[in-house]
Amino acid sequence: MPIELAKNVPIEFRAQVRGRAQRQYIPDTKNQSIGFKSDIELWIEQWTNRIDPEMPFTPEGLHVVDAQIDWRLISNSGIDEGIIRPVIGAGGWPLLPGSGIKGLFRRACPIEQLQRWCGSNCGKGVLSPGILRFHGAWPADNSWTQDLLDVAHPQQNWQLGFNKGGEHHSAHGIVSIRSPLLKIALSSTQILEKDEWESIDATLRKSLERGLGGRTAAGYGRSGIIKEEILFECGIEGQGPAAKLLDGTPEFRPTMFRAAIRGMALRLFGGLTDETNTLQVVGQLFGSISREEGQNVGLLATAYTSNQTTLDSFGSGNWIQPVYYTSGQLQWRQARQLRNGEDSILLAELLAHLHGLVLTLGGFGRGWRRPDHRIFYPDYLKTPIGTHWQWLQPSKLPKGINVQSQEDLENLLKRANSVATLWLTAVNRKPKEPAVWREVLHPSRVGIWVRTATKPEDAEVVNWFHQKPQAKEKGIMDPRDLNKTDLAGKMSHVGRIWNRLLPLYGDAEIPHCASSAKETAVSRPTSSGGAFARPQSALARPTTSNAASKQPGQQKNSSPVSINIWNGAYLESVVLFFDQRDRYHEPALVRKLDDGADAGFKRVRFTN
Repeated sequence: MPIELAKNVPIEFRAQVRGRAQRQYIPDTKNQSIGFKSDIELWIEQWTNRIDPEMPFTPEGLHVVDAQIDWRLISNSGIDEGIIRPVIGAGGWPLLPGSGIKGLFRRACPIEQLQRWCGSNCGKGVLSPGILRFHGAWPADNSWTQDLLDVAHPQQNWQLGFNKGGEHHSAHGIVSIRSPLLKIALSSTQILEKDEWESIDATLRKSLERGLGGRTAAGYGRSGIIKEEILFECGIEGQGPAAKLLDGTPEFRPTMFRAAIRGMALRLFGGLTDETNTLQVVGQLFGSISREEGQNVGLLATAYTSNQTTLDSFGSGNWIQPVYYTSGQLQWRQARQLRNGEDSILLAELLAHLHGLVLTLGGFGRGWRRPDHRIFYPDYLKTPIGTHWQWLQPSKLPKGINVQSQEDLENLLKRANSVATLWLTAVNRKPKEPAVWREVLHPSRVGIWVRTATKPEDAEVVNWFHQKPQAKEKGIMDPRDLNKTDLAGKMSHVGRIWNRLLPLYGDAEIPHCASSAKETAVSRPTSSGGAFARPQSALARPTTSNAASKQPGQQKNSSPVSINIWNGAYLESVVLFFDQRDRYHEPALVRKLDDGADAGFKRVRFTN
């Protein structure tokens, strides 16, 4: 068939090959004409334009339970190769088969009711059906047709530098339903009393805490906060640049929490053993399907329940980008049975220390390697850079993960290494030479320095990223001038430096809520000449003016999206991953930091 005629064939009926249709493939849109749509966008449009406008399913004669999905819901039909999309039922509406709902219900069913409600297990013995029939689930209205386009974008090889800069990563299109209200239909072969239906409803809702559909371990398909079988939980709030879907729609994606904790696990175990062991151990913890990691149902599942999430925008001109603020509860549960030496107490301790490392040295989501410029470099108004995260109710955290000093950080690193080593032993893995990746937590592969910043205006390293290298006295370069250097990173090139400012609350009372209301801008005072002024002396760094000092407390930053900003002291950290190929800039910066970098930095000591 000529290509021009083939374009008239709906995407659903085209061969999934290059030149015909590739729904899962996300093309580069930079060089495309205005109005260009990818194959998956065309398929979604062709699908939703032809559905019945009214719900085609009837609840008549059924017991229907409403369930609100917190974020997105994935249900893979398994029909189309290479694309994840739901089962399409009557009238073109998505349908979740009752078999999956029954399996989920059965796992939460009280043992004394299991035989009556769900029937006997297949296997030896007399088979008997249960009294309940599960008829599936469907959306309550046609609002499900909005925001169907979803993206999966695995980046761990690029973020950690598996190939020392030679990594490739790409996004894949998938179809998921955003925050639907579901109608879950059941019936019974017997007439049941109201009390028994209420017990069935409660069991169903309990089962939905685990998540309905696919990718539940990453936060898809959840309904309600987890109330049982919690391994670790913590309250957090943060802000940063928001993700964008293929069509440019901004979205807050809670999958970033799992990605950050998994990434830190790779760095931690990668400092203790080789890449093969690390990939397999982390794959068993978080799940995996790759050849290197093996095919594993992960031991851990995460859920984020938001108290408040706000989307807005920040920047100027063509550089305006979406930003988010969020506050909520991050929870982890055990997703499968323990096996091969795995221990739930040790697992909970490992999770706690991974969160401690992430909140102390990094963060979550896009831009986590940098502090949020809206707080610590507010004269930079071009586009949002960096994130800021902080604990809520730190007094409720397990001992040792709420870092408030250099000594606390040294103890956290020491204990995290100890717990990870115990986990390797428990699952019958041996410590070896560290993985050869760019980012691993091993004393010979990374340096960490900290200082105390008295307030947000006292942030030091954020200035370095905006200083372009130039010769000073006797032609010597200042190694702290990091703008557009390989150390700091460039567009599409991951740098080797993290910078973080962690609030040092001490015994202060911490507010547990935030507001996105626009209030009077609180700007950080800058040196004469603005944020980009050069120092007069070759040894001097840009400094802030001696504005009227403020007592420790809370203030709002100047962004439309606003977190509760701590106006007291911060623990500022620099994490530098070493590369033997860098013979000049890195050694000079290390010497400078070891000497304090004219700001009081001290090296953090830790051993494996």
